[in-house]
Amino acid sequence: MNSYHPISSGLTSAAFLGCLMIAGGFFVTAIFMRFKQVNMAKRDEVRWNNIPARISNVITYVLLQKRLPRNGYLYSGILHMFIFGAFVVLSVDTINFVTDGLFKVLAVQAGSNSEHLFHLPFSDTFYQGLADTFRFLCIVGLGMAFVNRTVIKPERLPLTKDAMYTIFFIFSLMSCEVAQTACYYALPENQAELGGKPYIWFSGFFASLIKGSSTESLTTGYHVAWWGHLVTLLFFSNYVPWSKHSHVFAAPLNIFFMGLEPKGALRKMNLEFDEENEDDMPEYFGARNLEDLSWKQLFDGLSCTECGRCNDNCPANLSGKPLKPMNVIVDIKHHMEDRFKARGQELNLAEDPKLWLTSGDESVREHVVIDPDVLWSCTTCRACMEVCPVGNEHIPDIIDMRRYMTMSEGAAGHGSSKALKAMERKKNPWGVAKTKRLEWTENLKDEGIEVPVWDKKAPSDYLYWVGCAGATDLRAQKVTQSVARLMKKANVDFSILGKKEACTGDSARRLGDEYLFQTMAQDNVDTLNKQGVKKIVTHCPHCYNTLKNEYTQFGGEYDVIHHTELLSRLVKDGQLKPEASGDQKRVVYHDSCYLGRYNDIYDPQRDILGSMPDVELVEADRNRQKGLCCGAGGGQMWMEMDVGERVNYIRTDELLAKKPEVIAVACNFCMTMVDDGVKGRDKGDEVQVLDLAELLDQRTGQITNTKATQAAEA
Repeated sequence: MNSYHPISSGLTSAAFLGCLMIAGGFFVTAIFMRFKQVNMAKRDEVRWNNIPARISNVITYVLLQKRLPRNGYLYSGILHMFIFGAFVVLSVDTINFVTDGLFKVLAVQAGSNSEHLFHLPFSDTFYQGLADTFRFLCIVGLGMAFVNRTVIKPERLPLTKDAMYTIFFIFSLMSCEVAQTACYYALPENQAELGGKPYIWFSGFFASLIKGSSTESLTTGYHVAWWGHLVTLLFFSNYVPWSKHSHVFAAPLNIFFMGLEPKGALRKMNLEFDEENEDDMPEYFGARNLEDLSWKQLFDGLSCTECGRCNDNCPANLSGKPLKPMNVIVDIKHHMEDRFKARGQELNLAEDPKLWLTSGDESVREHVVIDPDVLWSCTTCRACMEVCPVGNEHIPDIIDMRRYMTMSEGAAGHGSSKALKAMERKKNPWGVAKTKRLEWTENLKDEGIEVPVWDKKAPSDYLYWVGCAGATDLRAQKVTQSVARLMKKANVDFSILGKKEACTGDSARRLGDEYLFQTMAQDNVDTLNKQGVKKIVTHCPHCYNTLKNEYTQFGGEYDVIHHTELLSRLVKDGQLKPEASGDQKRVVYHDSCYLGRYNDIYDPQRDILGSMPDVELVEADRNRQKGLCCGAGGGQMWMEMDVGERVNYIRTDELLAKKPEVIAVACNFCMTMVDDGVKGRDKGDEVQVLDLAELLDQRTGQITNTKATQAAEA
């Protein structure tokens, strides 16, 4: 055994084993306690399916750090990648460190090179250079993190003791590793070895500065760095599980357990109970208590880095409303910790006022963890989940709590109950009679265009799902007519359900009325299956998402395509040939959340605009994955909240900043909200809000196969 090694006596051996056993015991206890906390959730959730896909997510989002430098977070992304790389190095070094210490304690010897027998096989070759480089990068990253917290000071990252402690611990670990390596290679017997390893450049630099020191001094320095490394590592490993940096251990697992179902699909609640058996009926529906959540929802709290990216991108937060998505996750975590501490004790309002997750009952509002206005502020735009680097799922938490308020308390938020009643009675949130769902076809008849109603005996290639807005809203009807007109121009074989079409129930599900949604969904699936529908083209992204991603839960398997996808394909195939209209237009496109972030459809819309010779496409500053919500999703179309600024005004201002003549959309909800915003900014005479179908319709000439044309030719 080398004389410089810190474990060279019975005393040091005992000290090493003692530190390892004590710290290891505390660490195992901490992990076990966290497991018990997460296990407080009673709702089962299976997250072990499709292991290859889950491993792929870990590689993509953990090892390759895909989300960290994206979406305007280049600075923080780079510093985190530097620190993360060093953590990988540290993990390998720790294996070497512990095995080296243990095996020397146990006096395991074999062969002539017993000192390195139990090191990882590559640890004495190229890995040393890689490790040395990442130690340097980690120190750089820590400096960047310190500057970020103390100088740049982004609102999402407050300066906390927790953050400073973590920077200190990591810096201490890296410094000890550099000092240990430098002292080792500065020893006279090892200097020649360093000369053959020029890739150990960072620690080697410090070794060159101290190589003239005495062997005794270098040995002492090596011992101090070695023990400093050990003590810091053991303290840090026991500090992390109880701090916000528990994500160091939890985040990779959270990424592994990310949902693999379609992004646009919410969880189907089990509503099939034996009503005659009172014991079978739940006391309430939705999430009122912590136990009503799943283990994954509680695990999100341990994984949260509290980076604030979700808050940065939340339209509700940006508009001054009370929702901060990060706080929802963190508040649930703190409630979990409080409930765990109080386990076995009888809960009462006097001693522990935070008894429930949420409630719409004003009389108990002070006793809930999350204020209902926080939950009703959400537009379900998914921006929070899109930017979260650790795979947290904010929207399911919000929807589960909305379900409790709506289904169990009858407390749908901010006037949305009117739309729910209309959906229940009239099968659409506007409350329009089903007899009026064909009125939009009347103007087309004047043009000689017949829109056939679906005949199951002679089914068409496509069912055109018009949607409630497209059938009943006067402005949206013009878009519907353009879509139908374009399909006729391209000789697409389509038909509609007419009076048999009903609302998909999207708003009902997002407002928390899962029972109403499931009733409407099952009715629609039964109708579609009975009619033999296979392929559906729809205009509304909300209808698109529901039909494609959620109706599979009820036996509805359809090939669903958005109208912009179909129109883009028709243009590429030459079935639609855009021509110059004689009026050059500067156009900015607004991305729909349910088309973009929910279904990753961004290019067809831009392809359509790019095909028009007289259109100049300009992009909003926030576009594609970063596109800001119009403010209508999540049932907000039917709510009136007086808190803060209107989301649609903020988004409209961003679009107007590009000096467009036309704002293009691909969603009826977006059409309504952006058009309202344009008029609210007194720009209605200067800027048009048009659907892509309307723009394309204006530039593709006349239909030549209508009855009117045929009659004229005759």
